[in-house]
Amino acid sequence: MANAKYVLAGLLFTSIAFGLGTCAIVTPFEGLMYVFIPSAGFAALLTLFFGVVCFFISTQRIAKHHSTFSALRLFSIKYHRLYVGSRRLREMRGTFKNPRDAQERLLRDIIEQNKDTDYGRRFKLGEIATLDDFRNKHPLCDYDQYENFVKRVSKGEKNVMTTEKVTRLVTTSGTTGKSKLIPQDEYFVDKMFSTIEALQQELFPNFNPLQSMLKVHANGAIRRGEGGVAICPATALEPFMVKNFDMYTPPGAGQLIGSLQEAFYIDLLFALRDKDLGSALILFTPTIVALTQFLEENWRDLVKDIAEGSINADLKLNPEIRDSLQKSLGSGDPQRAKEVEYECEKGSDGIMKRLWPHMEFISTIDIAGLRTSLANSVAKGITIHCSMYPSSEGCPLGINFWPFEEGPAEYVLNPPLLIYEFIKEDDMDKPNPSTYFIDEVEAGQRYELVLSQRYGIYRFRFGDVIEVSGFYQNCPKVRVLYRKASLLNLVGEKVDQIVVKEAVMSALTKWQGLVSLLNYCVAESIMIPGHREGILRTTQLLPHLPRH
Repeated sequence: MANAKYVLAGLLFTSIAFGLGTCAIVTPFEGLMYVFIPSAGFAALLTLFFGVVCFFISTQRIAKHHSTFSALRLFSIKYHRLYVGSRRLREMRGTFKNPRDAQERLLRDIIEQNKDTDYGRRFKLGEIATLDDFRNKHPLCDYDQYENFVKRVSKGEKNVMTTEKVTRLVTTSGTTGKSKLIPQDEYFVDKMFSTIEALQQELFPNFNPLQSMLKVHANGAIRRGEGGVAICPATALEPFMVKNFDMYTPPGAGQLIGSLQEAFYIDLLFALRDKDLGSALILFTPTIVALTQFLEENWRDLVKDIAEGSINADLKLNPEIRDSLQKSLGSGDPQRAKEVEYECEKGSDGIMKRLWPHMEFISTIDIAGLRTSLANSVAKGITIHCSMYPSSEGCPLGINFWPFEEGPAEYVLNPPLLIYEFIKEDDMDKPNPSTYFIDEVEAGQRYELVLSQRYGIYRFRFGDVIEVSGFYQNCPKVRVLYRKASLLNLVGEKVDQIVVKEAVMSALTKWQGLVSLLNYCVAESIMIPGHREGILRTTQLLPHLPRH
């Protein structure tokens, strides 16, 4: 049995513990007294604990390449993350009955923390005591209000926007204009994932915490501001951040690869050698499509490397990263290589479950609406959990507690993390629209979302439009609709991405069997004769057209 080594390790540790326990109690004068030696007693208890943990590990599904030491490290890291994540999850759930009260408490904490910063003094945060004060005394903002403050943070100035330690400025995607820089610390995203992992442990009882998770990641570029603050995407990793990535495959060095093609190869190489993978973290659903297409094109090279314990020489890898990965890869595994070859030769239908029969779920974000098609093709038999509502401005904006439900994902908002305000969709273009707090919204209504958070961003209009789909206890559940800047609005028609997607899907049903959809985008077509003249004519007629 593969886990017999942990039984032997457990026996060894308990034997050592028994010996240390015997040494902890001595008789300096035979028959007169017993003396307890604390250091030996502590060592005995610690060693006994290691022994019990080894016996526990021997009953779990765990990757066979782990040594006893790395398995113990994995146990300590994983269960600590689950403990921390469970505490955050309990805190979040505790706010659902009275989210307004949680928002008031959060505001008081933020004001107390940041009122004496340069920003706090300039905008008189110390005079704000309630959410109503906040709404009345602080203006709604776009990024222009913060840009000069952020520049000072990038130069290393302290106490500018927040008293929190800002170690990075996160770059936004730029879908609502030019990319913005949002203050954070480097552990913000990791805290978020620990909360999601604790929820997934509840939702998927067959998932074993010691099973490895495939983490598909191409590392974002990191540059430094004048003061040494990192400027990078939210998911970018630095070497010190991946030292405790034992729960992921590939190991830490593989998470530092910047090229997507090289990253895909290494991700798959380490994942394919582990038949017992329990889950996958793949940030966006289109990446799942791209990863499985890459596998289809490169599985023969991967099978060769798995069999030989080698890393393809054609990969353009940093020499230090290559050396580290080669050590982690170890010797070849011809038997597993044959299993992978057999499954890949059968095609892509259900390929992920066939390669990893114990995989319970894929944690992802489905902006592209690919969840159902993936569940019926490459990820057949695996739950696709659209786990969170992400945003660089504050993440997670919400969490999905219902991974098994069909249809668009619904997210419960996160009252202890962010302060939410809502602008009705019809009022978005007004110069000073009214806002509504978390207890003032209505189910079925569409709103632009406004955020405030601990790192010095207040009443920020970041561009997302959502629909309140209902309530979980008293906390809003939302569906993400579109970003304001993604509206098609040539002549005032304001067509959002949902309408475009539904039109494309409707066309596909009419052309069933004739075409297949790989991807799509929307752009002005300069190939249509007279297209500009048509727009001009429509614009000229617009004031005279009847309004409905």
